[in-house]
Amino acid sequence: MVLSIFVIAMILLASNRVRIDLIGLIVLLGLGLTGVVPSSQLFDGFSSEAAILIAGMLALGEGLVASGVTEALANFVRKMGQGHERRLAIVLMIVSALPSAFISDVGLVGMFIPVVRSLTRRVQIPASRLLMPLGIAATFGGLLTMVGSAGNIVGNQALVTAGYRPLGIFGITPLGFLLLLSGVAFMTTIGRILLPKTPPSTTMLLDADEGHLRQFVSELKILPDSPLIGKSLDQVHFFSDHGITILRRIHDEQIMTVNGKTILAPNDILLVLGDVDQLLESDSVQWGVGIAGESTTLSLKEHVDVVELLLGHRAPWLGRTVVQLNLRQRYGISVLGIYRDGQLLLQRLATVRLRTGDILLVQGAPESVAALRGLHGLIPLNAPITRRAQPSYRLWLSPAILLGSLLLAAFGVMGLRLAIVLGVALMAGTGILSLSNAYNAIEWRIVVFVAGMIPLGSALISTGITHHMVHALALWKSVALHPVLMIAVLFVIAAILTQVLSNIATVLVMAPVAAELAKTLHLLPYPFVMAVIVAVSVSPLTPLANKVDLLIMGPGGFRYGDFLRLGIPLSLVMGIVTTLLIPIFFPFH
Repeated sequence: MVLSIFVIAMILLASNRVRIDLIGLIVLLGLGLTGVVPSSQLFDGFSSEAAILIAGMLALGEGLVASGVTEALANFVRKMGQGHERRLAIVLMIVSALPSAFISDVGLVGMFIPVVRSLTRRVQIPASRLLMPLGIAATFGGLLTMVGSAGNIVGNQALVTAGYRPLGIFGITPLGFLLLLSGVAFMTTIGRILLPKTPPSTTMLLDADEGHLRQFVSELKILPDSPLIGKSLDQVHFFSDHGITILRRIHDEQIMTVNGKTILAPNDILLVLGDVDQLLESDSVQWGVGIAGESTTLSLKEHVDVVELLLGHRAPWLGRTVVQLNLRQRYGISVLGIYRDGQLLLQRLATVRLRTGDILLVQGAPESVAALRGLHGLIPLNAPITRRAQPSYRLWLSPAILLGSLLLAAFGVMGLRLAIVLGVALMAGTGILSLSNAYNAIEWRIVVFVAGMIPLGSALISTGITHHMVHALALWKSVALHPVLMIAVLFVIAAILTQVLSNIATVLVMAPVAAELAKTLHLLPYPFVMAVIVAVSVSPLTPLANKVDLLIMGPGGFRYGDFLRLGIPLSLVMGIVTTLLIPIFFPFH
């Protein structure tokens, strides 16, 4: 029964179609209904150190954001925008990696993306040339401390479960620092050659510096009184005169291809690609053409703002369609198109379920667009939303509180959980961080998922399933006799699994196996667990490996092949470096 629950959880994770918190609840339900975990222990995951530390560090990290520390770092990068591409990449990677040791890498990258795009326009290089180094540095930066990422925290929890002392907060710092330097060196040498050298073939969205709307997919509706009804596209010059290309025609809910002989009918919806400026300013009233699903025509008499919105991992619109969100009524904005996975979506916009990394082109009155600043997880790319000015003392006080709290735990003055609670209380008490923002910053999906998977991990150990996994690895006698080679094997397995299961799930599965393997070989578990922790952070083979990769995919115009082309050599190099360095900092005996 435990194995069945485990397999179901892995299938759901691999499908990437079910929310991870729901998967955690399904696991809890399965363990509870089958009785394989006593009810008195079923919810221990919610009080586990891993769940509490993940929530607490996200809240503390929000204090750095609220006080303006991350914005100050972003402005520093912006001021460095006159340098050479290589110099910019080095500065960007170092500046973004340091705060990632304490705060969410996804949230950090979300703040830096608008800055990087503006910077690349200034120095006239494709955004992909800096966005990929940014994403890699943010994930590598999480290896600078044992609280730098959820994977690190979960790995430490596996050590405790196996009966060993957890690593200190800065126990991974020397190794993480050398790995970061290796990543910077790779990205500024070999990586530069592997990055896309030209902008993506499909140019998109806005040029914020020029205020010009580039090509984008929109939906046009042929109104019932349109003079275009009954005419073929060969006879209609309205679209070609405005530089508009018709991609598809939706007639009676069926998506059809078009050609010059296509006859337009009332209520036809046309998916078009063209200059949105031309669409909004065209004389569409006399031609009877309107925005699909709306009563107004494309000829707008009032001033409107058109904004690109990148959906972050905490966006409230994820998993729902544009129609379900009813954005026109709720926020006074209209969605003109969606850009996903490096491509413009050639589908009915009303049927697309939004996900992390999607870029929405929306229009609305200035006050409606400004109101979006209150929604967490929405990142304006062409008009960055600035936070309210903060008193200058908060700029140094917030990092002082964060570091002070962690140092109290590092020197054993108090437990880590209590130290983090102290840090949050001090930030709230000094006005740096409101508790409501602290609650909003916590990734409750991750907390619930981890809380649900921890009792499953315990069940895998108690039923002997983990031991069987270890036995399968130990069958490779030649590898088992050489612990350094076993580090390499664990690295490869974790690097592959994280492309399917996500980094947290991979550590939840592999870290207990690594700890049990060490017991079988009569060695300390730290080097083996560390191999798993490092592998899930330095192996960007696909954009599914980390939410950071999904976030930069749209703004950078990346395709899946771009990640493979760069990720394979990067993972190989980091695998070799990791295998050589881990035994130095984490001995086997």
